Amino acid sequence: MRYLLCGVLTVALAAQSPAEQRFTKDINYLASPKLEGRGNGGKGLEDAADYIQETYKKLELKVERQTFPFVYKVERDNASCALAGKELIFGKDIETFGSSGDGNFKNAPVLFAGFGLKVLGWNDFSGNDPKDKVVAITRKIPDIDAVKGVAKSDLELYSRIRRISNLGALAVVVLEDSPTPTQIKREEGPLTQPIPVLSLPMTVLDGAWGNVKEALDSITTEPVTKILPGMAMDLNVRMRQVTAHLPNLTAVLPGSDPVLSEDYIVVGAHMDHIGMGERYSRGGTGQSHPGADDNASGTAMVMELARRLKTTHPKRSILFVHFSGEEEGLLGSAHWIQYPTVPIPSVKFMVNFDMVGRLDKEKPVLHVGGLGATKAILEHSRGLAPNDFAIGSDLGFAMGGSDHMSFASARIPSYFFFTGIHTDYHTPKDTADKLNIHGMAYIADYAAKVLQDLADRPELPDFDPTTAQINARQTSAAGRRIAFGTVPDFTESKDGFRITGTTSGSTAEGIGLKTGDRIISFGGKSITDIYDFMEALGTFKGGDKVIIKWIRDGQEQQAEAILRER
Repeated sequence: MRYLLCGVLTVALAAQSPAEQRFTKDINYLASPKLEGRGNGGKGLEDAADYIQETYKKLELKVERQTFPFVYKVERDNASCALAGKELIFGKDIETFGSSGDGNFKNAPVLFAGFGLKVLGWNDFSGNDPKDKVVAITRKIPDIDAVKGVAKSDLELYSRIRRISNLGALAVVVLEDSPTPTQIKREEGPLTQPIPVLSLPMTVLDGAWGNVKEALDSITTEPVTKILPGMAMDLNVRMRQVTAHLPNLTAVLPGSDPVLSEDYIVVGAHMDHIGMGERYSRGGTGQSHPGADDNASGTAMVMELARRLKTTHPKRSILFVHFSGEEEGLLGSAHWIQYPTVPIPSVKFMVNFDMVGRLDKEKPVLHVGGLGATKAILEHSRGLAPNDFAIGSDLGFAMGGSDHMSFASARIPSYFFFTGIHTDYHTPKDTADKLNIHGMAYIADYAAKVLQDLADRPELPDFDPTTAQINARQTSAAGRRIAFGTVPDFTESKDGFRITGTTSGSTAEGIGLKTGDRIISFGGKSITDIYDFMEALGTFKGGDKVIIKWIRDGQEQQAEAILRER
């Protein structure tokens, strides 16, 4: 049987073109179970980087490995907790959230505050001030009429926790339906909350308030808020963050023209994925998420283009870049822009490949968008496609969701190649066998033409701000969408909401915000990070006048703005 299978595999590979065989080999490795989803901070991502680096060494290209820090997991030091005089065991009776802050207090009263909401006509704190109390809230909010008009962002758990923290609570206890607390892990959302956040099964409170689950299920028309008698809490907890150093890989193909070789075209893709689905999984947490399309496909595409362009001698230099941290908020590309391996002014264009493995076999459409690229150059590049190969142009907000956005924020024109979203996205089902390898070879033929054309043109157009208008949007409490126009810096920050730029014609540009500014106040609301900013933005409506304060070069500045709706 073994020899029969080997023979079948040999025949199958022989039916593929050489490019298809290379794609198959690269993707089968990058999306293999051995790499465990190439999660940021995991060994699988390092193995992927080693594999990619070896590919460029075989091509005799100069390879450079750049690293940057990333908190990939959190741990709890020795901690103690007592509720109503009973010691609770961490990991069994109670657990910290991964985003929990440190805390040390004794005999703190426990306030049950329902959903932890204070919006529209619903106030879970009516008559009970959460200040200097431990506030217990439910994880889930039922689908009841009273909260139908509330913005989704206000209903999210991390928003409720931050609101309670801002009201002066000592800690937040999240009540769980399950008989055990949630496991500690590095979560989505803020890395660290200002106060301790704990997971506690509802049944632990049954002695103080009958059957807690039945009581919560009865909250349908009005809030139920009360101090739980005899339920004072003692807590001592300290959290520890574990940092990994994530890799970016670059490889240089020197240009063939003595003058144009001083310019660079960046050809990039992110090599990371979401590992075991600890964060950002759409189903299958705890299982390996192979990420064959997202983004083993783009990674393999960049390597294949390096092989091809090495033989065609482009006039401009080509910098092939493989980023980490894209799934965590474009961290690798943002780091490269901040610490470039070639001078930023010499980078004339960036072409990004993210999810290019699912070209439809019946109706092949490759989406090619330009962010900061002139409409004329984009239409010219689209025109290089063969007649039987459709080029789609409407990417919507997917246009800004990958590493080319970091380059556009640095005013570098960019293209984004993308074959579309699918139901396997961010699930364990994004496997190598689902990819259209023949379609990828077809895309490579076209992409190589586009890159050769960009590299050999006597001149390339400058950054066009009119094609880079991707506004940060947020739904207000009234259900309206506010367009402000900041381009966020997604790296962790506790000293304000850092921005990497503004979109052309936006409110943010109009009041004078610039790259590197830190917004510290928005409409009277204190801003420490992106989550504060998004929450603050969502409380206003179009036409509202607000004062925005920010720090630039160590000096505080402010301006008044009139907000606009989309």
